Amino acid sequence: MRRLLASSACFLALLSGCKHPAPVPTEHSRASLIIEQSAATPGSKVRVGIQFVTDSGWHIYWQNPGDSGEAPRIQWQLPAGITAGPLEWPTPMRMKTAAGTDYGYQGTTVLLSSLQIPNTAQSGTLEIGGDLHWLVCHDICMPQGAHLEVPLQVANAAKVNDTTQELLQAAAEKIPEALPVNVHPAVTILPDGFRVTLKLSEPITAAEFFPADVEQIENGAPQEFENRGGTVSLILRKSEYLRQEPQHLRGVLLLNGGAAYGFDAPIQGAAAQKGKRQK
Repeated sequence: MRRLLASSACFLALLSGCKHPAPVPTEHSRASLIIEQSAATPGSKVRVGIQFVTDSGWHIYWQNPGDSGEAPRIQWQLPAGITAGPLEWPTPMRMKTAAGTDYGYQGTTVLLSSLQIPNTAQSGTLEIGGDLHWLVCHDICMPQGAHLEVPLQVANAAKVNDTTQELLQAAAEKIPEALPVNVHPAVTILPDGFRVTLKLSEPITAAEFFPADVEQIENGAPQEFENRGGTVSLILRKSEYLRQEPQHLRGVLLLNGGAAYGFDAPIQGAAAQKGKRQK
């Protein structure tokens, strides 16, 4: 598979592979755990973020890394009864690398999540933590690992940390929004690609799609954009490594270079294509 071949740069650099790196002192990137509240009440939900800062020229990866790399992952270590929600990812950037085309982030990036405090939580200080693993790359890739921890007080009244609240709110504004309810996306299957069609009332001059699933589209291929009377189409080339036609196309749709929307639409004609292959 191309992703495995592309990741060989990491293997050659560290002779440890890129899939399951052991925790190592961080280089060229730093990670920290930030929490919106210093005190929370039983039964409440608390916003939390994992902040990455990379050196100039270095990057980390999105949930779909693209042609190479590995997405950050955290194994939460939480007090009994507290649960963490899924990670929320800001819109990535498309990056040309020696390994192909990747999706990721440079500079400062915050992945969001939330903690559910149980109704039965007792007053006192809790330690919120987790083991974090990520990959930072430039000309080479370096596995990184760290144990992150932050205290949270359970009390009768919540106490917000103004600094972290502002930071996490700014991060939340970078998370793709849901498509407007009056937009009905359609995805049709083509012999060598997928056509995404949208009908929008506002002018659209550019569109870009980031796939949530690996090896579904050709990451480095041009995405053909058309706008005919308010109907916008984007043609995506299939990955040469696609082995089974997907039933849904999921990812992030970036419009006019700014507004980002979560995208999940069934692929029309996928069932028919599957039937043909089974005959």
